[in-house]
Amino acid sequence: MLGNFAEISSIVKGSILKTIWSMVPIFCFLGVILSFLIFVINKFNVKVNRNFRIVGSLIPIIILIILFVPSKTTKKFMLNNIYDKDKAKDYGHNSRNMQYYSEYSMLGGMYADLLESRIFEPDNYNKESLSKILKNYDKKETENSWEKSNIIVTFSESFFDISVIEDDVKFSTPVTSNYNKLKDEGIFVNMISPSYGGVSANVEFEFLTGYSLDFFGKGYTPFMTLYKNDKYKDKHSLVKELVNNGYYTKVVFGKDFFKSKNVYERLGISEYQEKKDKKYKKGYYTGDEYLIDGAIEALKNKSDDEKLFYMNCTIESHMPFDEDKYDEYDFEIEESTLNKSQTSVIKSYAQSCYNADKELGRLYDFIKTYDEPTILVFFGDHLPYLSDPDTDEDIINSLKYFNTGDKLLDSYRKYNTGALILANFDLGENDNMNYLSPDMLLTTIVNKMGLNLSSYYKWLYDNKDKFPCSNYLVNTDINGKIGWTNSLNKEQQDFYNLKEKMQYYVLIDE
Repeated sequence: MLGNFAEISSIVKGSILKTIWSMVPIFCFLGVILSFLIFVINKFNVKVNRNFRIVGSLIPIIILIILFVPSKTTKKFMLNNIYDKDKAKDYGHNSRNMQYYSEYSMLGGMYADLLESRIFEPDNYNKESLSKILKNYDKKETENSWEKSNIIVTFSESFFDISVIEDDVKFSTPVTSNYNKLKDEGIFVNMISPSYGGVSANVEFEFLTGYSLDFFGKGYTPFMTLYKNDKYKDKHSLVKELVNNGYYTKVVFGKDFFKSKNVYERLGISEYQEKKDKKYKKGYYTGDEYLIDGAIEALKNKSDDEKLFYMNCTIESHMPFDEDKYDEYDFEIEESTLNKSQTSVIKSYAQSCYNADKELGRLYDFIKTYDEPTILVFFGDHLPYLSDPDTDEDIINSLKYFNTGDKLLDSYRKYNTGALILANFDLGENDNMNYLSPDMLLTTIVNKMGLNLSSYYKWLYDNKDKFPCSNYLVNTDINGKIGWTNSLNKEQQDFYNLKEKMQYYVLIDE
């Protein structure tokens, strides 16, 4: 019944089975008391008086109130005693699913989750007209301005350029030096993530399919709802487009919170792997260094007669962020406007960024020496939720960079992550690639390599400049002008409506 089971179960202390098992003694104890009362009543012919019956009838009413009526007291009890408070705080702020349960009660949350999981046919939907549009692209050639290349992706957990907070925190050495240096060497893309603080699977969905979360409910997670159905094996994905063009495709997780092996099989992946070897941990999870070693080995050992698409989904930078996460730090914080506990969280997160940045430089150095055309794509999936140890509030809300007083700019910055596109050959002009959402990032790359693609992806690329970068809240045009997604101009709104219908046609109705 819970629409996003992985998200809920990932914040339960231990495992669900462990939680249930811990409650067995309580239920046994209550069962013994109830059995004793029944025995006494029957043995001694105790008459159940009116007051006892009233109390007994009130018990189910109280239970129904707890289930149906949101209460600060019950919410606090649930979060403090059933859920891991820190993780629940994270998910409660950043995933609509968990927020529903904490704000609207258990059953109210289930109902709200159900509403968000529904998919509606768009207004003025006409299947025949959409089919006609795509048929015009059947024989259209793709751009072919880049060489057909291996594609190595670092899908970097919670990474953003932490140097932007220098008004509040100054580091003794640059934390993201490779990232900022390589902006000028390759193509730098300002992205708007569909997520903030969590739910990486939604970013994976956009990047690997070319579909946008804009057209689903705000709590929708396709990996946990849409792709649980085998019917979606036959739907378009960019993974399948690559396989159809002779690519061996592989995705590697440091830890897969969403247990998405079946999803990736439906997307058409050649190989799925989760690497959780404890001896390669750095901090609390599998280290970036170990995962990048895997990508390098895959390039060294690949077959000569096929191209490689290899995506690392890193996990080292996943919360929690406390100073004990790392035994050693490669920098010091020289100045901070934050208090001591907040500063320690920033330091822990910054070390994660430092390590990711170091591995970015190492991987790119190897690719530059590699003898086949190879593209490296590096991007952060979403910004982190940086929980204040004293208040559980998001430290980002205390940083000047995210609190300019301009509500639109502040909202944009919470969802703005950058993507680097680098290669061991000349990429040429960026061709209006400065602003793209994750759904348009890989879509653009495969079109520019001149691959044989389905008409839907040709159509998307041909129209990318009309509405290139958005989530349900904010958007940017091709020049970087920020706007609210619910306040589009007529040209943007017309294409937005058409894109919604086209996505419904290709993904749901075709």
